[in-house]
Amino acid sequence: MQNSLNDATIINLGPQQRLVYDYLMTGRQLSRQVAINTLNVQEVTTRISELKKLGLDIKSEWKRDFGGTRYKAYWVEVSE
Repeated sequence: MQNSLNDATIINLGPQQRLVYDYLMTGRQLSRQVAINTLNVQEVTTRISELKKLGLDIKSEWKRDFGGTRYKAYWVEVSE
C-alpha cells in the first residue's frame, strides 16, 4: 500500500474518485457526512474501496460525534 497514487492512475480516476482522493491528500479526515455535504459524493464507502484497490493506504476508524452518533472517519497519512 502507498500513501499516494502515481500520476497515470490519478489521471484515470473518475470524477468522484478524484474528489475523494484530493480531499484525503490534504491530510484531513473524511466522513460520510463531509463527503455528501462538501464533495457531493453519496457513495463514499464505494469510492474509498475503489481507491484502496488502486493501492492507496487509507486508514479508518469508528468515532462518535458530540451527539453520540457513530461514524467512520477515513484518512491518508500524508508525508510533509
